[in-house]
Amino acid sequence: MIKASILHNISELKKISSKPGYYKWWVSKVELDILLKVLDISFSKIESSLESKNDLYCVYVGIAAKESVRSRLNWHINDTHTASRVKNGTLSTLRQSISSIISHNQYDKISTDLFIDKMFVEYFYIDSPIKSDNAKTELHAIETKLMAEYLRILNIQNNHYPHSYSIKSKLKELRKESKDIKLLQEEENYE
Repeated sequence: MIKASILHNISELKKISSKPGYYKWWVSKVELDILLKVLDISFSKIESSLESKNDLYCVYVGIAAKESVRSRLNWHINDTHTASRVKNGTLSTLRQSISSIISHNQYDKISTDLFIDKMFVEYFYIDSPIKSDNAKTELHAIETKLMAEYLRILNIQNNHYPHSYSIKSKLKELRKESKDIKLLQEEENYE
């Protein structure tokens, strides 16, 4: 497990293999409380549903079957966060959620980076080739297992864990509002 901010450094990022695999994103209790407050859920209600390790809580899991773990983590950590990426929905899904919670604005790269830099990432490899049917099958099974074991508060897709439905609903609402923020601002300026 490493601090995400380290992976801004290209030489550190290159230490991650170009193999497919999966990863987990972790936060401290301080950052978790920030996320939970906006998602309108109490820690005591979900504490026993969260995966924890070394005083950190896992809030997001993902897989890299069509590309390497290195590429996928680079996307989450170093995404350019441009207006076109937000508008077209190609911004990292993790960044979409974090920016929507932290600043209520998916165009806010700075606040998103500051929060991601406080996070930790843990990654794992599999031996199948990238884009292979074996990689897709194996990683889909791993992701399904990870999503069933614990509540992942920032995962929307395939998240069927108890308590996830109200969180996903709130997160989807926040993401829609924070993506449309520029349109609302332009409409206000026009009037």
